Formats: sequence, C-alpha cells, structure tokens
Amino acid sequence: MIINTTIEIDKKDVIMLQDYLSQNLKVLDFKVLPDTTELYKKDKSFQKLCKCVKDAQLVKDRYWNENRT
Repeated sequence: MIINTTIEIDKKDVIMLQDYLSQNLKVLDFKVLPDTTELYKKDKSFQKLCKCVKDAQLVKDRYWNENRT
C-alpha cells in the first residue's frame, strides 16, 4: 500500500525524520514543500493556479475511483 501524507515539522527535524523513514520503510519519494502562504494571499494568478491543480486532482481521483479494477 502506498500512503502520501503532508505534515508540518520544524526545519531542524527534517533530516532526522527523513533518516528515520528511510531506515524503517521503503521511501518512494520525500519532498520538502515551500511555504506558499504569503504568495497565495497576495497573488491572484497563483490562487487560480492552485484552484486548477485542486480541480484537476479531483477529476483524476474521481476517474481512478470509477475505473479501478
């Protein structure tokens, strides 16, 4: 089973978390996401992009749910 999760931790703990996960699980991907809070608040174009991504993910998820075997 593959699980994708998003958590918020202190910057100083990222390496420790990554090491722990790598030692105990099969890590397929590990990304540190940028904080886009301020950009989202101030930039209408970025807000539109985020909405497009959210809408596309919903369409993708619905398609997968309707077509999985």
